[in-house]
Amino acid sequence: MTDTSTRPASPTLDEVAVLAGVSRATVSRVINDSPRVSPEAREAVRSAVAQLRYVPNRMARSLVTRRTDTIALVLNEPNTQVFSDPFFASIVRGVSATLADTDLNLVLLTARDEREQQKIGRYARQGHVDGVILMSVHSDDPLPGILQEAGIPLVLCGRPFDGRELAYVDADNSGGAELATRHLVGTGRRRIGTVTGPLDMIAGVDRLHGWRSALQAAGVEAAPRLVAEGDFTEAGGARAMAELLEDAPDLDAV
Repeated sequence: MTDTSTRPASPTLDEVAVLAGVSRATVSRVINDSPRVSPEAREAVRSAVAQLRYVPNRMARSLVTRRTDTIALVLNEPNTQVFSDPFFASIVRGVSATLADTDLNLVLLTARDEREQQKIGRYARQGHVDGVILMSVHSDDPLPGILQEAGIPLVLCGRPFDGRELAYVDADNSGGAELATRHLVGTGRRRIGTVTGPLDMIAGVDRLHGWRSALQAAGVEAAPRLVAEGDFTEAGGARAMAELLEDAPDLDAV
């Protein structure tokens, strides 16, 4: 059992004000980065904060600034895939590294179905986060619309499926697939299959488009039997490859 009777009380805003020789309101303005403070008062407050080891109450500060200093990274895939796929791990590392030198915190949320997507939408609308990075967006995902309508800052990993105006970061999936296919055509291959990503995701659609464009430009058949849909997992790729070999045993490249 922990004895809390002798635990020193945390310093208060009033104590910082007394030590700094300024008003409580001035301390609050300095802590909330208001420009309406003289350089002398700002330095006095910062010195008092350091001396007392004062830590602002995050909840109280949020009431003033209407900020939580928290960014949500939302992954629309089952937990088993999120934590086993190195792609997702690399994204989490990248976001964490970017936020490391800031006062912002990262919260990781996963959504396996529409019920959990709606739950995350409510969580964001209730003011728990300042912004959302949304990954692995599917065509029927309600979250982009929910967050956009709520006015919550949002960035998608992948362009919006329906073309709505949202901020996003994306790779040139169509161009990459086209370049890969053109390379195979250039080596003399003519029965070139493709394993797409999920066709309810823009990355899967774009890669299929790039494959078709390259074959059509080269006058090579882009038959349906040469297409198998994967799900961006190792097991899904193996299933799709087995399907290709069964439907097109004469293919000479993938």
